[in-house]
Amino acid sequence: MLARRLFDGGVSPVELTESRALLATAGFALVPAAWRRPPWPERRGRPPWPERRGQPPARVRANVVALGVALALVNVTYYTAISRIAVAVAVVVQYTAPVLIVAWTAAVSRRPPSSDVLLALAAALVGVVLVVDLAPGAIGRIDGLGLLIAMASAVLFATYTVLAERTGAVYGSAAAMFRGFAVASVLWVAFQLPRGLPDEVLRRANLPEVLYVGLAGTLVPFLLYAWGVGRVRAERGAIAATLEPVVAAIVAWAWLGQHLSALQVAGGALVVGAVVSLQLRRRRPLVAPEI
Repeated sequence: MLARRLFDGGVSPVELTESRALLATAGFALVPAAWRRPPWPERRGRPPWPERRGQPPARVRANVVALGVALALVNVTYYTAISRIAVAVAVVVQYTAPVLIVAWTAAVSRRPPSSDVLLALAAALVGVVLVVDLAPGAIGRIDGLGLLIAMASAVLFATYTVLAERTGAVYGSAAAMFRGFAVASVLWVAFQLPRGLPDEVLRRANLPEVLYVGLAGTLVPFLLYAWGVGRVRAERGAIAATLEPVVAAIVAWAWLGQHLSALQVAGGALVVGAVVSLQLRRRRPLVAPEI
């Protein structure tokens, strides 16, 4: 909602994404836990901590860089997608990311997902479609390039979710996201330098909303998401993320007076039920047991 207002005010999707990355990095820098380094207990005769977690130091560094690239691109692809196709379509496409994560986990483990995960995944996706009120005629109006960009956003969403889990296991959630956003900020600064200062972002009228999007809309939710993924695993965390359009619909109903149809309410109930049921079964495996 605020992003749409900023776009209407002249801020480009790229400039807003750059601002989000820089503000999030600056915010994380003020958090003591963001500077945490993993212990390296060689002197006790044990291998470095990341290696004991199955992640050699070189791979850890590569994961941090990949996380930064994913964070740098996930928002700009989503913003670009919604500028070319209907917002409802872009949201539904982006929230296919949990499907990608579940499929990737099954491929890596070489075992099919558990029935709990499959049922929760299906319910959450159907719920998202209902909540965003995806009109049957919207599919016919889709711009091909916009759809491809939305798909790229879904892939990036899945990528940073998996990488947040991996890097968070080594550094901790705050430190992992600080490093990821720092990499993203370096990439965006290098991109923006030849183009000069983003004047629209720095306009006094836009600054409060830019600050809000960067801090309350980026730093806090990304930190909480990484923290949650580290505790419930990437698959459950991504499915839980489908609550975002549900919360947005509730806010629009409560604060903006927008009407919610019976189908939207049913969709929200499906998403909430899927997330709750999956979390109640946290002790059960994410993949089906071997026969």
